[in-house]
Amino acid sequence: MERVRIVLVEPQEPMNLGAVARAMRNFGLSRLYVVNPPPRVGPPWAKEAYWLAVHAEEVLEKAQVAGSLLEALRGAQLVVATTGRPREVYPAPVAPAWEVADRVAAFPGEVALVFGRETFGLTNEELELAHLIGYIPTAPEQPSLNLAQAVVVFAYELFKRQGKGVGLKEGGEPAPVEALEAFFQDLGRYILEIGFTDERRFPYAMRRLRRIFHKAGLTLGEVQMLRGLLHQSRFAQRRKDVDGA
Repeated sequence: MERVRIVLVEPQEPMNLGAVARAMRNFGLSRLYVVNPPPRVGPPWAKEAYWLAVHAEEVLEKAQVAGSLLEALRGAQLVVATTGRPREVYPAPVAPAWEVADRVAAFPGEVALVFGRETFGLTNEELELAHLIGYIPTAPEQPSLNLAQAVVVFAYELFKRQGKGVGLKEGGEPAPVEALEAFFQDLGRYILEIGFTDERRFPYAMRRLRRIFHKAGLTLGEVQMLRGLLHQSRFAQRRKDVDGA
């Protein structure tokens, strides 16, 4: 569980922050990151947060504040974003909470579990940073959960699975999120250059490509190799154009 960080993106209610801290302490989690909290939440954390952080004040006091989601994910090698609303196209594989726990337990590196705003969750752009998207099946009559409730469910599933993970799979260290984002930036430029897509369809194409590569579970070495392939392809095409001229 020490490999797992909980990331809250712009939480809007201080009491939810405190309830999340308590849920984390209940299930052996201690690393809390808060992205762009509004002034009424903190830091310093509002007294309402401490009201609900029963026996979990230390989690609040050690919480890290980040200016962006990408900053909060620095060093993470598996990013799991959570969602409670349907999307036309997801940029990563989708799994229920118990399958997320299985994936995390089997993963040897740094994990970030990301939760969005109480009102509308995570944006499409924020979801694009995820390697896996988790959800909690609910009754259709009342599909939405409170932020702290969602954290409780995922934390409980993780806690049940602790100690049952498998070793590092053959192939090397999983790629951190910053290495993957550099690759996706290269890939995005490349598919526009070769005419694979156009500016209008570009976001849709990149979401589909992200999903494909996230399914592969790329290692750092594999990401470096793919970036090298893109760069060499550009070089070869330029040389061909010069020779042809």
